[in-house]
Amino acid sequence: MDMKKVKYIGAGIVILLMGIVIFQNFEKQEVAILFAKIEMPLAFMLILTFTMGIIVGWILCLIATKKKPH
Repeated sequence: MDMKKVKYIGAGIVILLMGIVIFQNFEKQEVAILFAKIEMPLAFMLILTFTMGIIVGWILCLIATKKKPH
C-alpha cells in the first residue's frame, strides 16, 4: 500500500472519530481562559482545540522540513 494512502486513511479515521466525539457533546461548559470565563458548547471547544492542534502540527512540520539539508 502506498504511504500516501495510509496517511489519508489515518486522517479519515481521526476525523471520523473526532466527529463522533463532537456530536455526542453539545452541552454547555464553562471554560476559564486566564481571567475570563466563557460558556460555550463542549463540541465547539473540541473543534477549536482540534483545529489548533492541526495548525500547530502543520507549522512544526513545515519548520522541520525547512531545516533539513538537501
